[in-house]
Amino acid sequence: MKKKLKLNIQFFSDKNKRLGEIDSRLEEIRGMLEDDEKRGDTKFSDLEKEVRELKEEKEEIEARQRMLDEGQEEETRSHHEQAHNGADEQRGGVEPTNEQRDAFQTYLETRDIDGGNLTTDSGFVVIPEDIVKEIMTLKEMEYNLDQYVTVKTVGYGSGKYPVVRTSEVAQLPEVEELAENPELAVKPFFELRYDIKTHRGYFLVSREAIEDSAVNILSELMTWMARTVAATRNAAIIKALTQGTPGKDGETVIIEKKNASDVDGIKDAINLNLKPNHEHNVAIVSQTAFAELDKLKDNQGNYLLQPDIKEPTQKRLLGAMVVVLPDEMLGEAAAKTIIIGNLKDAIVLFDRSRYQAAWTNYMHFGEALMVALRQDVRILDEKAAIVIDFAGNTGVEG
Repeated sequence: MKKKLKLNIQFFSDKNKRLGEIDSRLEEIRGMLEDDEKRGDTKFSDLEKEVRELKEEKEEIEARQRMLDEGQEEETRSHHEQAHNGADEQRGGVEPTNEQRDAFQTYLETRDIDGGNLTTDSGFVVIPEDIVKEIMTLKEMEYNLDQYVTVKTVGYGSGKYPVVRTSEVAQLPEVEELAENPELAVKPFFELRYDIKTHRGYFLVSREAIEDSAVNILSELMTWMARTVAATRNAAIIKALTQGTPGKDGETVIIEKKNASDVDGIKDAINLNLKPNHEHNVAIVSQTAFAELDKLKDNQGNYLLQPDIKEPTQKRLLGAMVVVLPDEMLGEAAAKTIIIGNLKDAIVLFDRSRYQAAWTNYMHFGEALMVALRQDVRILDEKAAIVIDFAGNTGVEG
């Protein structure tokens, strides 16, 4: 027993030293990613690889620590399981299937933090990955604009991410045999800067409801989070499309706006300003705008909106798949706005992938479970989409 204790003390000493070295190096790499001068000739891919390796080593060290604490954790889990069995029978819930989920459920019910299975960050508990996956699955039942844009997962709060601007392409020049390779005039590859923003909110639940097992807090949290994540992402994407985002030199990059008052105006705005890759284009409209567009006919009596030949219930606007959103999601200009283009080329959503939760007192009425998520949205290619200010069907012949 003494020998084992001695080994554990040595491990904890070495572990703390190595974890400090890893954190220091990760901070150093973060600075290199944000500053071209600090990075020098080091390749971005090499730094990303080192970050992955350091994080894997950190996870291994933490996993070994959990193994050494196994006896104490097993006793704690046994206690929690007995408490959960009685509560879940009353709620009709399902017993958690892994240690992190179990620890998070316990935190929601008791505020007790199991340091071996839960990670904390700035006073918040990081929601375990398997619960996040369930939240994101539930999110798919909501209105989700992120399925139409490019989503990149990042490991830092700010930095640059290598991306490709697909609108900038150049043909390969003809060269003589064994001649030196010429440099292409267009460089589509560049590093897009991001700056992760934190979004926070809470929902109320009475202490009596928790203690009396009248509510399954984990289930309520996941449903609420799914809707919140969808709404937060949608709002950020719409704001980027309609108001622009910061560019490389601090200027605001804005997607071009066009005016149209009739069918021909809408056709000209789309045909003259977007690449004819109709299969990949998406048209976002509000319910009010859709009701207006769905009635419009051209001079030959053909409806502007046509059914999709593959999916008859789906409508298309000059080849673009029409996505109808509630008016409130597009704000005051909902009735006269059409956002159309290849949104995967136009918008990048940077996801920090760390969803957090924390209990906080809410006056004297009850408890508030505060939740935070982190993201940033940037325009990747402002030429890949347009925003049409549609004033109605004035002058259109039916």
